[in-house]
Amino acid sequence: MTAQMKSNSVKRYNLRSSSAMNYCFGLYTKRSKMLENDLNGVVEPIDPFMQKYVDFGNKHEKSGVAKWIIINKKMPQDILDNQKNYVIENFLNLKGDTVVDLSCTPDGISGDKLLEIKCGKLGERPYTSKEITRYYPQIYLQQYILNSLGVEINKTHLVSWSLNGTRVWEFKRNVEFEIFMLSLLEEYSMALLSQGELRDKPEKYTGDYDIKLIYGDE
Repeated sequence: MTAQMKSNSVKRYNLRSSSAMNYCFGLYTKRSKMLENDLNGVVEPIDPFMQKYVDFGNKHEKSGVAKWIIINKKMPQDILDNQKNYVIENFLNLKGDTVVDLSCTPDGISGDKLLEIKCGKLGERPYTSKEITRYYPQIYLQQYILNSLGVEINKTHLVSWSLNGTRVWEFKRNVEFEIFMLSLLEEYSMALLSQGELRDKPEKYTGDYDIKLIYGDE
């Protein structure tokens, strides 16, 4: 996430869905550290150990998309080099010279469904239901952003591709979780603007999710 200046001299902080687990819950990087980096315009380099996982995922994303096409016998839109970035500008409707945007870049769209492709574990095996919980914030924030911009999205297909099998989960939209997550994003945003405190360990969501495995075995 970086702060950008536009021609109208408004400073914009961009919170991307891919880092929502940190903005909201400090899953991999503490919220306080995220805040410090964002305020100082610091983008920390990827750890060399993790870089090989990132490179593998980028290389094989097309394999995950292809697998979804084979399973569903449909061609999704906005995939690979044609992905689109969606931005809610000034999502808190703030006045002043500094605002916060929300943005996401889905891996594809098919009708009222988003595609999210994950190629973890260096292709050893697909993720389990427990392991995909880390992606809940990203998935639900993407759904919120697109619906807010007038693109009707009711579901996301999370495709966990590997060299030894694929699993696909279907996430139905969860407005209750969206509201919960937006409250945490607002807290983070207000701390960015020096107008509030930031908790490192916010409360957990206690509601239900509507998620089911629709392809592959656990």
